[in-house]
Amino acid sequence: MKFCLPPVCLIALHACACIGLHAQTVPAEPATLTTTRATFIRQVMTDSQLLTEQYERALGKAEAEIAAGGDYEEARAIRQRREQLRALYSGTASSLATPLPLAQARLMGSAQASGETIGGWRSNGSGAEWQNFRLVPGRYHLEFEANMSDAPVAGSIYASAKFQPQPSAAFEFNEVTLLGNASENRRTFEIVRSTDETTFTTTRVGPLTFTRNPITLRFTSAAGYPANIVRIRNLRLVPITEDAATVAPSATPTNSTTAMQQASATLKTALDAAKKIATDTYLADLRTLATAKPALQDQIEAETRRIKRLADEKKGPTGIRAIATTGGSLDGFEDLSDARLAPEDPVSGERFTIIHDGRTLAVRLLWIDCAPVAENDPGLKRFAKRFNIEDEDALAIGRDAREFTAGYLRDKPLRLLIRPDRDKDGTLAALLFLPEVGLYQNMLVDHGFAAVVPPPREARRNTTEQALIAALGARENAAKNRQPSPGAWALATESNGGKKP
Repeated sequence: MKFCLPPVCLIALHACACIGLHAQTVPAEPATLTTTRATFIRQVMTDSQLLTEQYERALGKAEAEIAAGGDYEEARAIRQRREQLRALYSGTASSLATPLPLAQARLMGSAQASGETIGGWRSNGSGAEWQNFRLVPGRYHLEFEANMSDAPVAGSIYASAKFQPQPSAAFEFNEVTLLGNASENRRTFEIVRSTDETTFTTTRVGPLTFTRNPITLRFTSAAGYPANIVRIRNLRLVPITEDAATVAPSATPTNSTTAMQQASATLKTALDAAKKIATDTYLADLRTLATAKPALQDQIEAETRRIKRLADEKKGPTGIRAIATTGGSLDGFEDLSDARLAPEDPVSGERFTIIHDGRTLAVRLLWIDCAPVAENDPGLKRFAKRFNIEDEDALAIGRDAREFTAGYLRDKPLRLLIRPDRDKDGTLAALLFLPEVGLYQNMLVDHGFAAVVPPPREARRNTTEQALIAALGARENAAKNRQPSPGAWALATESNGGKKP
């Protein structure tokens, strides 16, 4: 049994191995390119964290089982994989600032965005809000650049004091939450008038401690400033490290700090170069294939669009461009990003139709079984027997599961990993991922809407599949023993005198 790291981790580790070979040849690059690369890497690490954590926990369970069986060498190899995952997140992810893109923000009041600059602070409470923003938990400073000047007509046409320019503007940044510690991440600060209309001053606010993921963040004005022009840009959250807390800003960098900066720059360069070479080569091969095989034009165009979406570094957090289960760790799957649930109702909780790039595909979710919604369906008795409940109870659970899937997936961007071999009726077997929950199969199992149906051990294609199946089994056991019991487990308890099957 061999365990492999997810591709996003392997890419980063490979780039780290190249540092020693190229540290002396890294050319200078524009600041905008460095910022864009940092944004991309940070987004990849944040988007993949949820599934990477699930994968790491599954590895931990496998490690314990293998060690109990006496295969200590394999258990030690799994432990090393887990340590690599932890080191990757504690090092690479925490060393990069997280931008707060205005393209992902909901503007409030009179606030207006122009590119990556926000202005128009004419009324109290104007600002921007980032809802369900994915962020690795930790301690951060908010940093941004600001310029404050007088409006051209202020103080001349309007005599009211309301339209007199102000020497400073008060703002507030906070985490929007109803929990008891809401005030801990609320910061008020001022922006002072600039020397001219072109000079932007960097402002730092904090520290802030975030313990949840995702979160909702809000940047607002404490008053209205109609006689001033306040422009704010480059909003970002900068992680606070131990070194930053103990070293004075004016201190001379140590040799280790310089080496780390060089290593970080080399890593970013290596990642960008490797990604561009692989993408350009693949797109060129697709163009050649399109010329040689005109009949495959539609499929080739769809694949080209998919690759270009993966290469789009500005895509928001719902894209899930890189997660821990893609690429080589789940061989043989077709990766469909940004699919949508079809308008018609799902067939059942785990069977439904999706639309992707103009194609309509019938899919079923791998490794789980939901009750059907038709009384004459032979699967109804199978589900009822699995939970030891009456047929009519199984039918009710099946309808609840179908409504749950329809409501939860409607109008959401879906990512599916699909096996190319179809069932006899043309249905495709798939794994479904959502940015806020990871594997959607987990949701149906957690709510007691589905039973886990693992394939025969010899049919499990690699260790990543085994880890995902093991995690599903653990969630089913947790749902079965939860109080109060969810879904079919609650009915199983009632029909069996308090005993579950």
